Amino acid sequence: MSGQSTFKHVHLELLGAAEVKRRRQALAELLAERYQVLRVLGQSVKSLVCSGLCMASGEKVVIKRYFDEAAYATETSGYLLFRSGPIAGMRYQDARHQVLVLEFIQGRLPGPADLPEVIAAYAAMHATALANIQRVMGRLSTPEFLDPCLSSRCLFPPFNLQGISVGDCKPEHVLVTVDGVRILDLETHSLQRSVWFDILSLSRFLRPDPEYSWHLEEWVARYCACREIHAHYYDLQKIRDCLQRVQALEPGRVYCEEALA
Repeated sequence: MSGQSTFKHVHLELLGAAEVKRRRQALAELLAERYQVLRVLGQSVKSLVCSGLCMASGEKVVIKRYFDEAAYATETSGYLLFRSGPIAGMRYQDARHQVLVLEFIQGRLPGPADLPEVIAAYAAMHATALANIQRVMGRLSTPEFLDPCLSSRCLFPPFNLQGISVGDCKPEHVLVTVDGVRILDLETHSLQRSVWFDILSLSRFLRPDPEYSWHLEEWVARYCACREIHAHYYDLQKIRDCLQRVQALEPGRVYCEEALA
């Protein structure tokens, strides 16, 4: 198992209009026999994201082409790690050209009232990833990376207390659908970050401080109930310290788990 314990908040440089047009055309030519590339949904020096249609079935899809090898590798490994979780289904992959084609998900951005269900979705993501690891590697009894927010009273933590984080939690990466909450963008996942990085990151756009802090015990209880984990396994003060550092994240600043030690 591997991953980054750090998370850097960055603003990616955008491509110029002419370059976006050129890269979209190249993508359309590359996928001409399989998918029709429609409009550009997002772009940066790292990737191009377009809506599309499957030529065979007419299914709506989202097409992502990466121009950064490391970003493509972590995104694809994320779809393996979190498979069967509340994520978009992968429809096609072209490793040579660093292209992913994903299920199109119809939904809306989350609001404050959705926070309990969004927490449940991230809990499902964490549980799914750890279950997938167990299936591949066999029954593991202890974590490789202990969640830094564990209580010192938790002397023999089971594997389900392994650190696991989806990563870049922001509104456009969470969709509320008729079938529940779905999580998008797995590029910054890690097995060396606390689960609370994800849960506390939600406070940056769903429940601004100090309201989130006032109800922190409620959100901790909600997450633990969804995971069927005893809340006393975690140290609430460590979680509060983590919340302060998460909320201090600004472009150019780095979150590092070691700061919790």
